[in-house]
Parts: sequence; C-alpha cells; structure tokens
Amino acid sequence: MLLSPVLLAVDWQEASDQATLLGVFVALAVGIATTVVMIRQEKVTRKGQQLQSEHATAAAERAESAARLTEEYTRRVVEALETMAARPAGAELVIAAPRVRWSLEHHDGDKYLLTNIGDAAAHSVRISADKSLDLVKPTDGQNVDAGESLGFMAVPTMATRDFTITVDWFDLSTARKRTWRYPLPTSRRR
Repeated sequence: MLLSPVLLAVDWQEASDQATLLGVFVALAVGIATTVVMIRQEKVTRKGQQLQSEHATAAAERAESAARLTEEYTRRVVEALETMAARPAGAELVIAAPRVRWSLEHHDGDKYLLTNIGDAAAHSVRISADKSLDLVKPTDGQNVDAGESLGFMAVPTMATRDFTITVDWFDLSTARKRTWRYPLPTSRRR
C-alpha cells in the first residue's frame, strides 16, 4: 500500500470573503452599540443641564426674595428712626400698647417653632410659604397667646425658590390684619 500525500485544498478566496463578512457584521454591531450609548449619554447630559438650570433659577429667586425681605426691614428701620427723630427733644417717652412680636427658630430636623414673644395675643394665625417650600403647618385660624408657640415642618430643597415664612394674624387692638415675614432659619445639619 502506497501512501501518497493528500493535498488539502483551501479556497483562500472564500475564507477571505467570510472574514470580510464577519468584519462587516462586527463593525455594524459596534456602530449600533456606540450610537445607542451616545444617545443615552446625550439624554443624561440634557437632563443634568435642565436640573442645573432649575437649581440656578431657584437660587436666583431665593436671592431676590432675600433682597425684598431686607428692603422691607430697612424701610421699617428708617421709618422708626424718622419717628424718633421727629420727637421733640426732652419729650416724654410713651409706653407702647401691648403688641405681638414673633420669633422663629429651628427646633430639630425639619421642625421649626414660631413663638409669640410679645405681650399681646395673636388671633386667627396663619403660617404660609412659597409653594416651592414643602410646609406642614398647624391648622389655620389658631390663637397664639403671649409666650406660646406653634410648631411646623418645612422641608427646603435645591428647587426651593423662597425660604420666607409668612405669618398673618388679626390684631384686636387695632382691628387690622397684620403680617410678619422672616427667612427660614438654617438647621445645623444643612
């Protein structure tokens, strides 16, 4: 028996065509995957930019509300100084009628205390804030005697536009509705 070498015939053209076809499919799959990843990244970037824009707008609105509050306090100080300056020298001091005065302080976590530190009762008290500040408050219309407090919760976020707490009440001595505004005190944990 004679052994003769069997020549293995390889069609190099066919192998080359198959390798080219495989390369095209791999490149197409990589291209599709890259496009999907880029689209998702673009969505995340747009969402991040939108959130950043909302936070910047809220910060600007907070600054404006703080400026308005400062302007109101400055006006009241100027009026008080003008009243004092208009009083004749040596004029007798008049003892002021009892009045409501407020103090607002951070209590714990998101809890705050509004205290009547004056010497008169506040009637029909209502606590409010900008709609961007989450507020859990007591029932409107309560009376707060001198020395008494009302507790409430306020939860500011990065989207909060105004930290001002507004207290409205009825003053029996003048038969008028009164308003007091004060910025939410910062908590120690923020």
